[in-house]
Amino acid sequence: MYFLRYWGIEPCRSRLMRVIFHAMKLYLRLAIVLLTCHALLGASDDRTQEGKDLINTAVEKTNIFALPHFLMKGNIQIKDKGKPVNGAYLLVWNGPDEWKEEISLPGYFEKQVGVKGVVYLKRTVDFIPLRIEQLHSTLGYGSLVGRSSFIQIAPRADETVQKIGERKIRGIKAKCVEIISTEKNNREVCVDTSAGTLLRKDSFLDKEMMPADTKVFPRLLSYEEDGNPIIEVRITELSTSQTFSSADFVAPPDASSRPGCMNPVPFHLIHRVDPKYPQEDRQSRMQGTVSVYALIAKDGSVQNTRIVSGVSTGLNNASLYAIKQWHYEPASCNGVPVDAETVLTANYTFEGVLESR
Repeated sequence: MYFLRYWGIEPCRSRLMRVIFHAMKLYLRLAIVLLTCHALLGASDDRTQEGKDLINTAVEKTNIFALPHFLMKGNIQIKDKGKPVNGAYLLVWNGPDEWKEEISLPGYFEKQVGVKGVVYLKRTVDFIPLRIEQLHSTLGYGSLVGRSSFIQIAPRADETVQKIGERKIRGIKAKCVEIISTEKNNREVCVDTSAGTLLRKDSFLDKEMMPADTKVFPRLLSYEEDGNPIIEVRITELSTSQTFSSADFVAPPDASSRPGCMNPVPFHLIHRVDPKYPQEDRQSRMQGTVSVYALIAKDGSVQNTRIVSGVSTGLNNASLYAIKQWHYEPASCNGVPVDAETVLTANYTFEGVLESR
């Protein structure tokens, strides 16, 4: 032993043993971290699947577009500067390759005809007025990509479920799925736990579920601003017994056409530039919501912008300047990117730009 200590072999062996011991401790810690991460990822995957299943089951209940054919008629009321404007609504569905939709209001008419992946459109103006965009969103479906859908709402491939919880919404017990994307955009989808149907939020209110063959659909749909109903749709007929011929789906004369479908996969924002609050407007305490018509092109760019509801020249121009720089994952039909019309907004408060979408 003296010989080993004399030549330094014994201390080397001790140091080697200490190195091995610390390496084993580090390995064990790493193994624990990896096992913990694996468990967390597994729990996240399970939670995402549970959220998808909950949403898909609710969507299936109200997805009348899974039916082979139906006829829907309804009465529309839109509040325009506080005054009610009444109109009519028609939707004829003969499957994804043959459908038509009509909106008739005093001073406005819109007709869309879908035939084998092409949407023919004729309307009074060459853009979507704000109230018409809100009407399409209230209906919860369409070839236009509205803000609140009954159909395309399940988590996308770039989204995961953060949490599933229960709470009451307007007195109704709901199970809500919190979803987050890789761009850190959050959204929430809620389901009526009693009826098993979607429970829309954000100013949308649906009432009186009525049967449509194997599906159900609201008889009353509305959109509110500051607690006041702005858009109301009352479905007066939803018949699934009629059949239709191809002659019922002829494009209107002088209609524009574009590739599209009923209920495309919605576009989603992947790059946002926040509007800058002009100093002059901030000092004068100018606030409000600027609404901008836009075409989200199939390459994801924002095109054909125009103000459809403004506040001031400064806030309008700041909104246009920012929104033109936004970029999207485009809407798609059967996996193919398509152009999509919409209305984008920027909301200015005295605290700054509260939100933009």
